[in-house]
Amino acid sequence: MKLLEQIQTLNFPATLPETLLAVDQRFDAPKVEDLTAATRRALEESGLLARMTPGNTVAVGVGSRGIANLPQIVRAAVDRLKEAGLKPYIVPAMGSHGGATAEGQKELLAELGVTEESTGVEIRATMEVKEIGRIPDGPPLYQGVDSMAADHTILISRIKPHTDFRSHLESGPSKMCVIGLGKQHGAALMHAGGGANFQKYLAPAARIYETNTNFVGAICPIENAYDETAEMVGLTAAEVGGPKEAALLEKAKALMASLPFPEIDVLVVRNLGKNISGTGMDTNIIGRLMIPRQPENFGNVDIAVIAVLDLTEETHGNVAGLGLANVTTARVVKKIDWVATYTNAITSGIFGMWRVSMPITMADDRRALQVALRGCARPHDQAGMTFIRDTLTLDHLWVSPSLRQAVLEHPRLTIAEEVPLRFDEQGNMVSPWNLA
Repeated sequence: MKLLEQIQTLNFPATLPETLLAVDQRFDAPKVEDLTAATRRALEESGLLARMTPGNTVAVGVGSRGIANLPQIVRAAVDRLKEAGLKPYIVPAMGSHGGATAEGQKELLAELGVTEESTGVEIRATMEVKEIGRIPDGPPLYQGVDSMAADHTILISRIKPHTDFRSHLESGPSKMCVIGLGKQHGAALMHAGGGANFQKYLAPAARIYETNTNFVGAICPIENAYDETAEMVGLTAAEVGGPKEAALLEKAKALMASLPFPEIDVLVVRNLGKNISGTGMDTNIIGRLMIPRQPENFGNVDIAVIAVLDLTEETHGNVAGLGLANVTTARVVKKIDWVATYTNAITSGIFGMWRVSMPITMADDRRALQVALRGCARPHDQAGMTFIRDTLTLDHLWVSPSLRQAVLEHPRLTIAEEVPLRFDEQGNMVSPWNLA
């Protein structure tokens, strides 16, 4: 690639800190200790089991997000359905992910630990859909024929703040019906109207799935700031898209992790990936939205420059969200799968227009950090730099010595040690983490 050849000679020196403070961040975090028991209770106490007839088939919709403990939750749900005399099987419920192919979506499930071997049931996957209704003055709604073939459908659907819009319903079973059960076709139609479609149509869509389909409800984990299961709740189809789902969203928001400073001059993110967030980096964490015609006041942190140094293996070259960064590395560019990235971005409609843009690309980590420092509008020795592994992992981070006083005054932060910021001869970071 010509870009990678040309940037080899680019060098914009800046004085990086010689050491970083390794900092621990503590959050209040309830945690489910017995996931199997909690999953079984979610099915039982919600009345979901009572809505399904023994001997009937049940399609269990499982998505592509990095839900904590997903294989264990799926297995517990499947086993309890079997005990009740039902015949479960799994269907992918993930819109356009996995390259918008049935095999690609089965592969994604396998990477998340959800296989026929791990669950003890068949996985049936297709991208074929049928229309199941139309929202008045809104888009038509669809359901995959893989889940339509069952007598009943349930979803395993985490409830959390969305990365594209704000509303009383965001990421959760109401959205997973439209985007997950609706496959790429349903996802593309809902995304076509941007955030306004989700804000207006998730609640009425839930009523159509309740009335016109075999959907009976969902098992809904919410997670704490350490990416652990904090609570497991069962929602019937009548409760999906209603006050109970909205209340669980508020609880999930209160439990989220966050960056500890209101302003950060340079945020260095080691890994971007779809398994971290649908936007590669969680916009709720970084406070950037990057959606045309939408205001940027999306969080409580003001970050001048974001540098992304690498991709997760699990993202398979899908760099959705890379446009949220200002600087990246040749390492990232070499790993990009443009087919997966553009399929995801274009299916997302207006949400994908800026977020797959290419940031300034430098040949190595050292030069990327120097460019980020030069662009933050602070003297180099005063700039506040914060290093994180990814936007899911905020309990341990590294900061420049210029932030020492802010760390000492912060009630959630403790300095663990001081470590060198070091690079190898090729400019790859080897401390505080190893990117060689």
